[in-house]
Amino acid sequence: MLDAADSTVTNRRRDLVTELLGVWLLLAVFLDGWAHLNLPSLETFFTPWHAALYSGMLATALWTAAVIWRHRVPGRPLSQTVPPGYRGTAVGVVLFAVAGGLDLLWHEILGIEVSLDALVSPTHLLLGFSLFLILGTAVRSARAAGRAGNTEWTAAALFAVVLMTGLGAFFLIYCSAFVRPGPTALFIPTPVGTPGRLQAELPVVVSLTSYLLTTALIIAPFLFTLSVSRRPARGIVTMLVAAAAWLPVAMVGLRPTAIAGAAGATVAAIVADLLLARLPNVWLNRRLPAVTAGIAALLWTGQLVAFAVADGIRWPVSLWLGAVVLSAAAAAGLALLSSWSPARSAPDAAGADQGKSAADSV
Repeated sequence: MLDAADSTVTNRRRDLVTELLGVWLLLAVFLDGWAHLNLPSLETFFTPWHAALYSGMLATALWTAAVIWRHRVPGRPLSQTVPPGYRGTAVGVVLFAVAGGLDLLWHEILGIEVSLDALVSPTHLLLGFSLFLILGTAVRSARAAGRAGNTEWTAAALFAVVLMTGLGAFFLIYCSAFVRPGPTALFIPTPVGTPGRLQAELPVVVSLTSYLLTTALIIAPFLFTLSVSRRPARGIVTMLVAAAAWLPVAMVGLRPTAIAGAAGATVAAIVADLLLARLPNVWLNRRLPAVTAGIAALLWTGQLVAFAVADGIRWPVSLWLGAVVLSAAAAAGLALLSSWSPARSAPDAAGADQGKSAADSV
């Protein structure tokens, strides 16, 4: 029989294998997205890219079944012996099978989506939700272990957060600041009341919204990892930016300007991780909004510098600088909201109660 230490190592390896299968699933999703974007004549459900996705799901289903079976306890119902975190995985596998069948029926009746509607199709969203459950396995497992006294993220759990960020980037690719031309597109400010002003400003409005949503896509997972760990994981910002930037850039076809922007943001992310490694704890505990605002400002400044070198910035300074400031403010707002959560305030309250008790005892 395994002791506690051996059991912990075994569980972590088990979770890591699950997340490696998640890489297969995530890459298959982006590969299928690439095919739909770059092969407009794609009009059938039965494609090599769907085969890659569904074979990955079959492998994941078999692995999940094996994990649950090996964890069974004689004399107890199998449903009551599922390893922590894997109940949601099993639900995700079953839900994916149901959604896949509905997706096939949808395509046979209504045809293949060829544009933005593919990302918001109900059956595709249901498939995405099932994948989200599967990719989050190691996070649920780590949080269950945390209730038993282990308060640190495992490598598999951090990997899971990155994969879920990548999945979010897939479904939000139509408003990704990494695939849109943004500040490199020509914009001439048009006075209010001029005919055609709304049409001229619409691309800029979409780009500004993309900066805000992409900022949230990166900062929210970063804050989530801090909800357990006292210090940011090494390289966490770089990993999140890689998932949010490079997968969508590859999916749309590796356009030179998009590559430059992703590269600039990645370099900035590396700098951010180096700075975070040297950051005093007081900044993470009491000045977290300033930290996340700095991360966002650094990322988008890196992208803008790369844009300027590779193609040129054609927005007025008020627009591109405003995009950086708005993104930094959104990142600070997310950190401020996270600091109000019971999970972060409870230790302070506990500490205050302990201090009061000690004073009373004196």
